Amino acid sequence: MAFRTTAILRQGLKLRPPFELALRSSCLQLVLARWGLETAALMGLRGEQTANDDDRKVRAVEAITTAMYESGLDDHATSAEKSMLDKPYRTWEYSDYAYGDHWEALGVLQWLLGRQHAIPTYYSSFDRARLFQNSGIMPADPSTIEKYVDSFMSSQIHQTFDKQQLQRAVDTSEAWLWRARAQVLLGLRDEISRADAKPSGDAQDSPLEAKLRAQNIPHSLRKMAADMPKTIPLAAQRAHEKGIIGEVEGGDFGIVVEMKEDNAVPTEQRRTATVPYSSLDPDHLDALRKIAESRFLAFAWALGKIDKWCPEKTAEL
Repeated sequence: MAFRTTAILRQGLKLRPPFELALRSSCLQLVLARWGLETAALMGLRGEQTANDDDRKVRAVEAITTAMYESGLDDHATSAEKSMLDKPYRTWEYSDYAYGDHWEALGVLQWLLGRQHAIPTYYSSFDRARLFQNSGIMPADPSTIEKYVDSFMSSQIHQTFDKQQLQRAVDTSEAWLWRARAQVLLGLRDEISRADAKPSGDAQDSPLEAKLRAQNIPHSLRKMAADMPKTIPLAAQRAHEKGIIGEVEGGDFGIVVEMKEDNAVPTEQRRTATVPYSSLDPDHLDALRKIAESRFLAFAWALGKIDKWCPEKTAEL
């Protein structure tokens, strides 16, 4: 079988100009810097707190917002991003914190710009500290944003990857997104079967459709739900034969996990094991889905397959 979205992304691997990718990654970095401050406040991770700690963080938040306007990024940020940066410190709504899912998209954009050496496996995350270092952007300093974007304005920018490498990265992204969506459908298989057996009413407003929309599952994919137990092994084998995934385990995409060891064992000496994707617990499955969705969003936008930076748009692919 072929993965559904691969054909769509293969219709011309023409990337947006480098400066557009740089502007988008700059917007992401600013909002993720703010996300870090808000998340720390929410979680109470204040460390060595001083009497002026809140004032210092308020000033940092204000500096990030000012940098957006002074650098001109407000013309390139989405309305949601501008809204988040315009809000006073510690006034974010629950939905705003979901922006943390964009770390993986930032990593892909930096890879496309040659600032990130490699894309980690789809069960590992980018090093967040390194992503910030890669750009040289200081979120509160507009001049560093301008310097970063200006470095990609030349028409002579040389890409660090060829078309074949880009195609392989796109194929890999699509395969892992397909697997993540397949897992969602597996979990909703019985519910989909019951819904399909009922007379069609206003299905768009049903709880099932709401669940599918919330996880950006194309409506057309629900037809495959009943066959997923048979489809996944075939897809895993095909992906392995094409070199898109490293291992097949138990008729499924193989996930390398670290064995539980004594804390005294150095990280590099800890043993690993390969387990089937479907054997992971719900929290880990959700984490893998978010990695796949975020990276696919970056590729889809960078290749012009969606016109706006909007996760919901990927449900159309």
